[in-house]
Amino acid sequence: MTKQERMAGLLLVLLGMAVVYYGFSVLTVGTIQEPGPGFFPAICGTGIVILSIIWFITSLKTEACAAPLWEKGAWLSPLIAVILIAVYASIMEILGYILATIVFLIAWQQAIEREKWLKTGIIAIVGTTVMYVLFAYLLGVPLPEGILIAD
Repeated sequence: MTKQERMAGLLLVLLGMAVVYYGFSVLTVGTIQEPGPGFFPAICGTGIVILSIIWFITSLKTEACAAPLWEKGAWLSPLIAVILIAVYASIMEILGYILATIVFLIAWQQAIEREKWLKTGIIAIVGTTVMYVLFAYLLGVPLPEGILIAD
């Protein structure tokens, strides 16, 4: 591994420690039976610290390899993914959860996964329905209604 990866490992250890500190000092952690708002950040920060230490230790044992970060053209899919997520987030309030999610899943399956249209349609409809039932009914999360369900 390279010196930059070892430095990144150390930086992530510090970041994880800051998250744990924030969870314990600024927020209240609570107990397992009654977790407070700092409980999840403390758990996540601890995970970041542990994984970063493992990464740092393994980086000391392996040699540096001279490989490019991105193969030619490999950066295009992550860029499209970020753009799709940004557009999805921006149209959610306007179109509503159902329509925005269907459009997002269709765009994702066609632009990123390059799936056939039948499979894309099934994934979009089933995925939207399952997520809607999960969030709206089972978890009770209010979702944007948008133009389909206008008052």
